[in-house]
Amino acid sequence: MDDAKHIDNRFEMNALAAQQAAASMAALKPKGSCWYCNQPLDNVRRFCSKACADDYRTEEEVFKSF
Repeated sequence: MDDAKHIDNRFEMNALAAQQAAASMAALKPKGSCWYCNQPLDNVRRFCSKACADDYRTEEEVFKSF
């Protein structure tokens, strides 16, 4: 039973982290370039690729832990 409770707790923690990441990404305003690599973009997109979005999210998580 403890294993199931541990798995539930990890699932909840992962879900909360995903919600926080989505909220922080949504708060970014389009600026005409990628927020990660500064490649020129239209005034709608925030990142030029999924890789840049993932890398940005990863770095944000690392810097928030300091």
